[in-house]
Formats: sequence, C-alpha cells, structure tokens
Amino acid sequence: MFTVTPDQGYILSILNATKVMRNGQAARLIGKLYGGDMEKYTQGCLAQLRHIRKLTWKTQDVFTLPLLFHAPVDEDMLSAADVMLDLTNKRVLSVSAGPAPYKLRFLSEQGAGVKGFAVITVKPGSEREITDLLYGAPDSHIAIFLLEEYAQKDSIKTTLPHYFAVLDCGRRRYFGRGR
Repeated sequence: MFTVTPDQGYILSILNATKVMRNGQAARLIGKLYGGDMEKYTQGCLAQLRHIRKLTWKTQDVFTLPLLFHAPVDEDMLSAADVMLDLTNKRVLSVSAGPAPYKLRFLSEQGAGVKGFAVITVKPGSEREITDLLYGAPDSHIAIFLLEEYAQKDSIKTTLPHYFAVLDCGRRRYFGRGR
C-alpha cells in the first residue's frame, strides 16, 4: 500500500480542481512552498503518483487524472493555472473551477494575508456576454481577465476589482484598468 505524501496530496488537490497540469506548473507549486527550484523533487513526486495510478501523462509535459486521459487538453485551464501561480506567493489555500464565466477561482497567501482571485478567459467577441454574466456578482474576489488581445480590455465593463492579463512574447503581462 502506498501512502501519498503531503506534497503529493497538495499537487492532487490542485489537479482535482484544474483537471490538467503541466510538469512545470507542479514544480512551481511545490517551489513556492520551499522557496527554491524543486523540479527534480517534483518529478519524483509525479512519478510516484503515476505509479499508484493517481495521475496519468497526456504528453511528456501535461498530466491529468486517469479518468480524463481521453479528454482534450483544456488550454484555457492551463493558462488560468499559470495566472494562479503568478499571483500566489506561497500556498494556494483553496481552488475550484467555475462556475461560468469563471474558469478558475482560488484563495492564496499574499504576504501576511490571503486574497481571493477569479480568472476569466475572454475570447474575442465574448466580452459582452461575460460583462452580462458578471452583472451583480459579489466583489469578494479580484477578477483577472485573461485576454487574447490587449484591445479587448476596452470592451470589459464591470464594477468588480479587476486586472487584465495578456500573453506577450511568451510572458504574461498584467495591467490595471487605467492603462
């Protein structure tokens, strides 16, 4: 009988919400806990989890839960997980997928406090629909609008505290409303 370690349990708790993860994301997740490069250690954790059939690799870099092996890779969720890791200083305290229009919602340690975030992926042309879905939403979290194009930001209307994230030259850039 194999016992899952606390670090492996932490990876699985995030994977249960996101349903898909990259090897590098798992290493960043563990690295934030210990403050260093944990890639080799994390690869060992993932190999053990695969051995006990808690996860399976879809590609050399992407893994998922065994029941979802045949499902397509959710690239939007992988991007939302990147945002989560960018905004987490140490530990993700809770995480969940959805409900629409949210792709991923999470609480994370921010310095001496805790902040709640909600990632919303915005495809070109869906800005109005997303704005309508957010009307009257509680502002207990900070919305992060994950845009494909920077110009989309002008079409997003909300009273929620929010930021925009755009992939630029392989790196995600974050902007406030006024920029």
